[in-house]
Amino acid sequence: MSVHFEIRLKPAEGALLRTLGLIQRRGFAITELALREAGEGQLLRLAVNGPGRCPAVLARQVQRLRDVASIERVEHEPWQATVADCARALASLVPSGDLQRLATSEARG
Repeated sequence: MSVHFEIRLKPAEGALLRTLGLIQRRGFAITELALREAGEGQLLRLAVNGPGRCPAVLARQVQRLRDVASIERVEHEPWQATVADCARALASLVPSGDLQRLATSEARG
């Protein structure tokens, strides 16, 4: 059974990766993921599945991360992220110089 969380991340480099890494290291599989900008920081919605694992314990462990402003368990409701939301979220993960280099290398083919 999947459990759904809404996590507010502070604006910090690597916050998303640290959060996802902790979830996976605790034995939970991420089955759904959506990310969007939310004022200062990002709003991460995800569904996790961890047979025999306690989601309340996971929530407490995630809350302890310095990059997490809040975490709450939510009822499942599909979240329609636009292409622009996804592009902004991904752009915040890649330093601007790397993004420019990636764009020019893909243009060359």
